[in-house]
Amino acid sequence: MIFKVRWEKQALADREGIYRYLYKEAGLDVANAADDKFISSVSLLEATPEAGLDIGMSGERRKLVLTRFPFIIIYALKRKINEVHILRILHTSRKLSASYR
Repeated sequence: MIFKVRWEKQALADREGIYRYLYKEAGLDVANAADDKFISSVSLLEATPEAGLDIGMSGERRKLVLTRFPFIIIYALKRKINEVHILRILHTSRKLSASYR
């Protein structure tokens, strides 16, 4: 079953902020490569929504750890409506807030 992916406003803001930072600090190629990694990682969730690790008591909140890339994608798995909601993109150095558990 294919799940529909929805980006929440905060996740889009995270993505834009990361892009701008990388563009400023490392250039266009690095910023584009990072954004491509986010897009390809999220697209995997359409077919395999349980790819991320469970981070909550309800089983709805999950985190997808990106390989060789210091970011995690926090998402909500909405099984009843076959949707994945991308909530945040965070650098691995940041602690997860209790609101994502």
